[in-house]
Amino acid sequence: MDALLAARAAGLAVVPVSGRGRVQVRELCRLLGLPRGIGELGCVHLEGTEVRYELGAFPFVGETPVDAMLGRGALELVRASADVEAHDPWNEGREATLILRGRADVDAVNKALVEHSFGWCELVDNGTLLRRPGQRAYHLAPTGTGKVSGVAVDRHRHGIDRARAAYVGDSAADLACAAEVAACWLVANAEPDLDWPLRTAAPYGAGVAEVISRLLEP
Repeated sequence: MDALLAARAAGLAVVPVSGRGRVQVRELCRLLGLPRGIGELGCVHLEGTEVRYELGAFPFVGETPVDAMLGRGALELVRASADVEAHDPWNEGREATLILRGRADVDAVNKALVEHSFGWCELVDNGTLLRRPGQRAYHLAPTGTGKVSGVAVDRHRHGIDRARAAYVGDSAADLACAAEVAACWLVANAEPDLDWPLRTAAPYGAGVAEVISRLLEP
């Protein structure tokens, strides 16, 4: 909390970017005293009481992407094409993306989605599951979305130059955001096989605090 308080005092905006759902991200922002946050892999933007959705190529009106994935057969095809299952209970209340766990050939699954007219959604690898050795987390998400697009939308909406933005995360999906910021960091507990030059000495939240402290250095 000391790092967040220092950031607030210095006018440094801290914006969580998460795969979590709207309710979880709103609660996270409330607990940490943050004015805005981005959930569901860049699809859900929360600011105060406002909620905005950035859904990429999603074409259907009157249903959420999750409704369409479940009702139109996209999830069924993914499960038939890969050894994955729903990563419950973390799908409760989700609107834009579904979380799966297991093992998948992402390229092959996405090719199958296109071939079966589900090109409006895609499977995204979100890294290893530390508590489930050998398994990875995946998001089934609207095509054209992702953390990087979420960061881009937030930057442009708030007039933040790329040169004045930094990012810290723990997965390959986070490294994609490097294109939208001046510096992209991995925390110490990030996947060890990710080859990246900027890695904090501390893990988890302490690693985030470390990056904030670096940004506030005179």
